[in-house]
Amino acid sequence: MFRYLGSIGLEPAALLAELGLDPDEFKDPEARIPMELYVKIEDAAASKSKDPCFGLHMGEFAETGSWSVLGCMMMNCRTLGEAFEKSAKYYRILGDLIQGRVSLRKGKVRVALTVPPNAPELSRHCYECTLSSSVTLMRTLSGADISPIGVSFSHPEPESRREYERVFRCPVAFGEAETSLTLDPAMARIPILYANPALLERVESYAREFLASLDEGEAAAREATRLILAKLAEESLSVRSVAKGMAMSARTLQSRLASEGRRFGDLVRDARLSLAKKYIREGFSAEEITCLLGFSEPSVFRKAFKKWTGLTPGEYRERAMADTRQR
Repeated sequence: MFRYLGSIGLEPAALLAELGLDPDEFKDPEARIPMELYVKIEDAAASKSKDPCFGLHMGEFAETGSWSVLGCMMMNCRTLGEAFEKSAKYYRILGDLIQGRVSLRKGKVRVALTVPPNAPELSRHCYECTLSSSVTLMRTLSGADISPIGVSFSHPEPESRREYERVFRCPVAFGEAETSLTLDPAMARIPILYANPALLERVESYAREFLASLDEGEAAAREATRLILAKLAEESLSVRSVAKGMAMSARTLQSRLASEGRRFGDLVRDARLSLAKKYIREGFSAEEITCLLGFSEPSVFRKAFKKWTGLTPGEYRERAMADTRQR
């Protein structure tokens, strides 16, 4: 993102400062930020750029270095198939915002993008960048002028397809049930330019240690979330009651969450939103969800859900039903 902004004459540090963020905090290549903050920065960057294809163009600036240790691992694999197998296994090194679900349909490989239940609302730029950067890396790693069989997006068709067809060089569909990438299985056998199996082994060892450190570093948030889910319907739900269940003070819990880039209020919101979406899809009424999730009354729940998702519970239910029918 920052490289693309620089290429069009926008200074990333100035953008961060406008958002009240310290640019120095973004210089550590292994530092991690909350999903909500990333989305806030991306939305602001897209708006500032005035580029309707911001995500698409941002993805063209992807390189192995921007994918951290995962990019280094992929660069040293023997084939594209092995590289993307490592990507699926170690994607959490990059982040938890978007994941890929792989399936084989009619002899073709399909990678559908999914987001975790606690993810914030994402703009189309996030999905477009994910597919654009994936295709850019396939070409960079192999040195071959290759393209997907097809690309589909769940968002509506833009005014022009020209840039999408230029980037992907294949048929592009819009308004589909899922955002996905369809590939020829033969692409998995394409060799990578600078494969180094010995170096790959060492880098993968580091990747395993890195993921283990992430899991350890998120221990407080995971345990707090478990207790929040158990207490959502209780009036006693508070940072103090959850901290007590973790045998620590409220101040200590807040400090540990802060070190993981999380806040107690965000964990409560994420838990409620995740379950609210699940209950709505399963046909629960607003009154039932209000009771299950500990809201004071249905109007409070409806207002909170609209704030979180931009949709009323009824609108979300209709959209979920429509998606199910399309599948």
